[in-house]
Amino acid sequence: MKVLLRFLTRGGLVVTLFLVLVGVMAEDTSHRTTPAAQAATPAAQAARLPADRFMGREDASVTVIDYSSLTCPHCADFHTQILPRFKTHYIDSGKVKFIYRDFAVDPVATAGAMLARCAPLDMYFHFLGTLFSSQKTWSRASQPRRALVHLAQMGGMTETEVNQCLSDPALLADLNAIKNEAIGMHGITATPSFVIGGRTYVGIASYEALVSLVERELNK
Repeated sequence: MKVLLRFLTRGGLVVTLFLVLVGVMAEDTSHRTTPAAQAATPAAQAARLPADRFMGREDASVTVIDYSSLTCPHCADFHTQILPRFKTHYIDSGKVKFIYRDFAVDPVATAGAMLARCAPLDMYFHFLGTLFSSQKTWSRASQPRRALVHLAQMGGMTETEVNQCLSDPALLADLNAIKNEAIGMHGITATPSFVIGGRTYVGIASYEALVSLVERELNK
């Protein structure tokens, strides 16, 4: 696949999925916390999980796992308003390893997640940032075929490459495995959810709230 730089440095993105995918899960943005389960279900344990996409030092003192859906407005708020500042002070400084895992709540979010996984590895988080910052544009596209062709033209991908990405059963299985593991091991039911220090938090709505949780782990 050709590098997506031209797409990432230009205007909005429109994309939708023409496959019939998993059902929609309800979004819950209340801030609550639960202990992470000690073991995954047998199905989750047996699932083939793809390699994590992460920012920061692999051996950082604290790991933050972000479970988000690309069509979730509160997830977009986190990625556009909180994450950039957090990245500067905690990820880039080597204190935190930040893992992003898709928890798609609808077929359009699944399409975006699949396309992100098809992007070059070194452009992955830039691609995510573009998807979240332009969420209102691409997530509401009304002409799927035309939107995909436009995406291919903007990103340097051919229509064939886009179609192959969105119809890749192994890639879809990877995303489903991530979601099943999130439910079975961490009790994730809504987005955005975060796993910090072995506990699951739903709906962290401010930079200060996130920093408080991370600092508590750093000071242990």
